[in-house]
Amino acid sequence: MKKELLLAFLSVAINGSAANDEIVKAGSTAVPMPQYAVFTDGLHDDIVPGGWLKEILVRQDNGLSSHPEAMSYPFDSKLWVGELKRDMESRGADWWRYEQTAYYVDGLMRLGYLLDDEKLLSVAKENVDWVLEHPLPAKKGIPFKPSDVDSMMSKNAQFTAEVSEDPKAQAWKNRIRQEIETQLRIASYDRPEGRLGPETKSMAWPFAVFFRAMKAYYEATGDERVPKALERNYLSYSVEELGRNRFVVNVEGILWTYAITKNPKLLALAENAWAQNGAELTQESCLDDKDFHMHGVTMNELMKVPMLLYEYTGKNEYLKAALNADYKMEKANMLADGVNSSSEGLAGNDALASHETCDISDYTWTIGYYLMATGEAQWADRIEKAMFNAALGAITKDFKSMQYFSCPNQFIATGNSNHNEFKYGLTWMAYRPIHETECCIGNLHRYMPNYVARMWMKDAKGQPVAALYGPSTVVYSLADGVTVRIEEKTSYPFDEKIDFVFTFYKDGKKLTGKHKMDFTYRIPQWCSAAEAGFKTVTKEWKSGEKFSVSLPMKVKVCGDSTTGMYVERGPILYSYPIPAAIEEDTLVYDNLAGKVSGNPDFKSWSMTPSGKWNYAFNANKVDNIKVKYNKVNGFPFDLGNSPVTITVPVVGVKDWTLVDNRFTPALPKAVVSEERSDTVIELVPYGSTTLRLTIFPVLK
Repeated sequence: MKKELLLAFLSVAINGSAANDEIVKAGSTAVPMPQYAVFTDGLHDDIVPGGWLKEILVRQDNGLSSHPEAMSYPFDSKLWVGELKRDMESRGADWWRYEQTAYYVDGLMRLGYLLDDEKLLSVAKENVDWVLEHPLPAKKGIPFKPSDVDSMMSKNAQFTAEVSEDPKAQAWKNRIRQEIETQLRIASYDRPEGRLGPETKSMAWPFAVFFRAMKAYYEATGDERVPKALERNYLSYSVEELGRNRFVVNVEGILWTYAITKNPKLLALAENAWAQNGAELTQESCLDDKDFHMHGVTMNELMKVPMLLYEYTGKNEYLKAALNADYKMEKANMLADGVNSSSEGLAGNDALASHETCDISDYTWTIGYYLMATGEAQWADRIEKAMFNAALGAITKDFKSMQYFSCPNQFIATGNSNHNEFKYGLTWMAYRPIHETECCIGNLHRYMPNYVARMWMKDAKGQPVAALYGPSTVVYSLADGVTVRIEEKTSYPFDEKIDFVFTFYKDGKKLTGKHKMDFTYRIPQWCSAAEAGFKTVTKEWKSGEKFSVSLPMKVKVCGDSTTGMYVERGPILYSYPIPAAIEEDTLVYDNLAGKVSGNPDFKSWSMTPSGKWNYAFNANKVDNIKVKYNKVNGFPFDLGNSPVTITVPVVGVKDWTLVDNRFTPALPKAVVSEERSDTVIELVPYGSTTLRLTIFPVLK
C-alpha cells in the first residue's frame, strides 16, 4: 500500500493530480477504540518512516531480522509453522522456544509492513496462516482425584525427605501442593475445539505474545479470520487457567477481540481472570505500598493488565492499580537510560544495575497502553527516553549483535564480564548474535518497529495524534472521503524543531480549499519553553500548510554526589564513549551448549577498554559544561557521527580500576582525584555507545 501511495504522491507532484482515489486512502483496518481510552494505535500500514528512523529499520532488516541462521536455534526453524522440535533436552521448558519465536514473528510482521518488505511479511504471514488454519481439536478432561496430588508430591524426591519446621519451608511446600492441585483441576476440564497454537504445556503465555503478530496482521489486512479464531481460542480457556502466572497477559488479546466481536463473554473472562489473583502481580499488590520483588519482564508484562481493563470498563480501581504499580516499580528500579532494572529480577537503581533487552520491548509496549488509556504526555516521554537510549545502547549499530544484559555503566563487554549476580562472569553482557537463553534475541526485533508503529495515533474522533516524534509520513482517512497526508520533517531527537506539512486529497485530487481537522501534538515534560502535555489545534487547514513545534532542549545534570551524576539533553542521555579494543570472540562457551552463529558475517565481540575511563564529574566547575553542534551526515547514532555532543569537566579518579581485570566496578565511595588531572571530556548520545561511562562519581 505504501509503495502505491509514494507513486501517487509523485504523480501529484508531477501532474497535479493523483492516479486514482483509492491509492491516497489510508489502508489500516479500524479497530473499535476502547470506550474509556483517549488514543488508539494500529496505523503501522499507513506510516512511512524517514530519516534516521528508516535507516535503523533498514539496518535491522539487513541485520538480524533477515538472518535467522545468525541467531541459531530456535530462529533457524519454521517457527510456529508445524512442530518446533527441541534441539536438545536441556533447552528449557517446552514453552520457551514458542515464546522466543513468537517475539520474532511479531517483530517481523511490523517491520515488514513499515518497510514494505514482502520477504519479511511472507515469513510472518505464513506463521499466522498456519496458526489460523490448524486449531486444536476438542479434548476431554482427565477426572480429578485429590489422591493424585499426594501421588505427585511423593514422586518428587524433594518432598520425600522431612521438611524443615521453618515456616517458610512449610509455606513453600504448601504452595507447591496448591499449584499441583490447580494444574490437575485445570486438566480435568473439557476443552472445546478452537484453541490456537501447538499442543504443548503452558502455551497460554507464548500465545499471549503471538497474539501481537495477529493484531498487527489484522490491522493491516482486515482478515476476518483473525477475530473469529481468537474468539474461539480465548473461550476455550477456563477462568482458572487464564488467571495463572503470565497467562493472564492474554487479557490484552481478549479485550482487543472483544472490541471487534462485542461478545460480552470475553469482557467477563478478562475481568474474572485478573480477579483470580493467580499471577505474581495482583490487584492487591498493585495497590499496596510494598516494594516489588519479582522477575522484571513479568512485571512489565503484567503491569498493562489493569490499565487495559480500565480502558474497556472505566472502573477507577483498575486505573489506580496500574498507576500505583508503575510508580512503585519505577521509584525503586528505574535506570538512567529509561528502562527498569531486571537481571533477571528487579535489581534496584545503582550504577551497576542492568536490564534484560526483553525489558526494553516489554516496558515500552506496556507504557504505550498507559499513553493510550490516559492521554498523558509523560508516558510518551518515557517511551522516547527508553528507545533513544536503552534500546540503541543494547545493540551494535549494524544490528548484527546485541546484549542480553546492558547497563548504563559498562566499561568492558566480553564473554566473561557479566557483573550481575545472575549468570555472574558468563557471556550475558557481551555483544553477540547468539545467547544462552534466546528470549532477548527474539524480543529485540520488536522494539524499533513498535516505536515507529505507535508514533502516530488517533483520538476518539479518528483525528491525527503525533504521539511520538521522529521523521516520518502518515496518511489518515477523515470525514467526507477526505484523506490527509502529514509529513513530519525533523532531525529529532537532536533538532529542537519539528515541522508538520499537511496535504489533503479527495476523489484522487489534491484539495485546493480548506478542511477542518483536529491535530494533536505533544510538549514533553523536559521542554523548557511551555507547559507540558498534549495540545490540540482545531482549525481549517489547507494543503501545503506547515505547522511548526519548537522544543528547546537544555542540558540537565541529574543525580547526586552519593548515587552518581549523569547528563541529559532533551530525551537523550549522554555518555563518555570509552575507547575500546574490539576483537572477534571465537571461543565456544560451555554455557552456550556448543551453539554458534550460522553466519560468519555476524560476529561475537570482545570489547575491552583501550584508553582512560576512570573519570569523576567535577561539580566545582559545572558552569564549564558546553553543548557542541556538529555538522555531520549519515546515521546520527553511529559513533563519531553525533549531531550534538556535550563537554563536561572531570578529574581522573585514583585507584578506580576493573574488578579482577574483567568486571565493571561500582562507583568509588569517595573520589580521590589524580594529580593534575583536571580536564574536559566529550560526551555522546548513549545510544551510540557500547563501552560507556554514564553515571559519574562526583568530586565534591
